[in-house]
Amino acid sequence: MYTLNFELVIRSFLFCFFGLFSISIVADQQADMQDIYSGKQETPPNVVLILFDWARRDAIGIYSDKNVSTPNIDKLAAAGVRFENAYTPATLCSPARASLITGTYPHAHGIRKTMYPAGINGGLPTMYQDPIANPFDDARFSLAINFPKYLTNSGFAMAHIGKWHLGTINPGFFDLFKSYNSLMPHWTGEPEESVYREDIQTNEGIRFIQNNADRPFFLYQSFYTPHAPFQPPKKYQDMYKNRDIDHKDYYAAVSSLDTNVGRIVKTLKDKKLFNNTLIIISADHAGSFRTRPGSYRGMGIAYDEAARIPMIMHWPEGLPKNVVWNSGVSLVDVAPTILAATGINTKSRIMEIVTGRVGSPFHGRDLISEVNSRKDSWPTPVFMQNLPEAAVENSWFDERAMRNKNWKLILRDFNADPRARSNAFFDLGKDPEEENNLYSDKKYRTLLMQQLKVMLASAENLDDELSIRLAKKELAILSQDEDYEFKLY
Repeated sequence: MYTLNFELVIRSFLFCFFGLFSISIVADQQADMQDIYSGKQETPPNVVLILFDWARRDAIGIYSDKNVSTPNIDKLAAAGVRFENAYTPATLCSPARASLITGTYPHAHGIRKTMYPAGINGGLPTMYQDPIANPFDDARFSLAINFPKYLTNSGFAMAHIGKWHLGTINPGFFDLFKSYNSLMPHWTGEPEESVYREDIQTNEGIRFIQNNADRPFFLYQSFYTPHAPFQPPKKYQDMYKNRDIDHKDYYAAVSSLDTNVGRIVKTLKDKKLFNNTLIIISADHAGSFRTRPGSYRGMGIAYDEAARIPMIMHWPEGLPKNVVWNSGVSLVDVAPTILAATGINTKSRIMEIVTGRVGSPFHGRDLISEVNSRKDSWPTPVFMQNLPEAAVENSWFDERAMRNKNWKLILRDFNADPRARSNAFFDLGKDPEEENNLYSDKKYRTLLMQQLKVMLASAENLDDELSIRLAKKELAILSQDEDYEFKLY
């Protein structure tokens, strides 16, 4: 009872604090700009965040060994930073997008499932059973601390265009909200007989840039493509017709997005904004074309083909050129990176009290300063927290996964029988396709226990109760005598 009351008090305080903070936008934005950006006198960078939905790394030319075409994205990567080991915190849309803007893992912000209108849930445990118009005003979730709110309260012009998948309404910090929750057709009518929606949305983004070229702005350009159904315009289908590649329409759809990325870049150059604009290109999650335990649409799993995503950053005035960054990064790093780039201070005693985290309110790291330091050394593991879309051994389960430099560890918490131990451990250096599960191999017991200890320490730092419990459970079992026989209960 006392714990519940304390949590309610903190939550109420948080809503009140940020409610007051939200309405205190400066009257004279241009005059006050000089004081906002950590003492800097120069104009902060604009930020363009381009998000794809269900985009695999191998759909982007600079990442891929397939015959794919994304020249505009490749050019940005070659002149900026390509992150080789970027991961989504969850391979479902709503949890990943919530982590993107809050800079926290799903266990902290509370969104673990996807949001759809009533009647769309299909009975899956990965979908909320009730329609949620605005999760930012829902006591079940903790979304009050997010980077768009910091930006709008610092005088940025703000726009979200495209797929939002965090409710059906503008949460209040976008000046322009040409958006929808999800499930919008890729075409305005019949394919090829109507207008491709991604082209319309790019037109909106271009107009926003043109209308706000004289002030700092943030554009969140969120494309539903290449999510199924794969329906790219015919000229891109024809581009792939004779290529030796499976899932041609999927890869053709990404090529169509590349053209729209090029249109946005051209607009920035025409308005002489390109050099002082931080462009981030990534995806909410990728997807598997393989049969994997826990998935039936290629999502909800921690295997690399679904969880490892493209991430590219380009900013001539703030980032080096032609850098391939190998350390593990995550969508939770986007929020602190954007705020650090724009010079907005998020560190305060009140934030430490509210979040319980010293220094930064985010789980993620500032990747701008990290890349500029040239210390490419995997400073922290990367985590995934999934609710899979399919049962394993007739049981639904919750999943925790950790990626370190060479290792992937997956622990599963089953609903039907909590004794079940269908876990996974992969040596990604030798087995990048994650086909050889070493969890029950005695030769790897010591290495496995080392990674479990890393997960436990990290989970304690993140206050992730499920990871703590699962790691402790496995360490207790593996600490038995050497004759202990590995088995799945």
